[in-house]
Amino acid sequence: MMETARDLNMETDEMQLVVSALRGVGKRIVEVAQTHKPLFAGELFLTGKDVCERLYISPRTLQDYRDRKIIPYTQFAGKILYKASDLERMLEENYYFNVSSMNYKCL
Repeated sequence: MMETARDLNMETDEMQLVVSALRGVGKRIVEVAQTHKPLFAGELFLTGKDVCERLYISPRTLQDYRDRKIIPYTQFAGKILYKASDLERMLEENYYFNVSSMNYKCL
């Protein structure tokens, strides 16, 4: 038979485990809400800070890349944003694989 709320004992180990799990879920929801970047027209846009962190560059270097038209961006209402897909494409197009540095063994 199902217990009513007044019959539940909040002091039991099982209830403490449930409460702890719910607190953990609540914390995770807050984390996701703070870091979630919504898509705009199916595209993920990044801030300058996000780009600097992903590329391991300084804000000044990022500005230099913009000035030299190395990295594409959009500016709207004073905010500069970067398409994640543009960054990925740029990295792929500029990826060089040095085959001569590989150590090959003859079988």
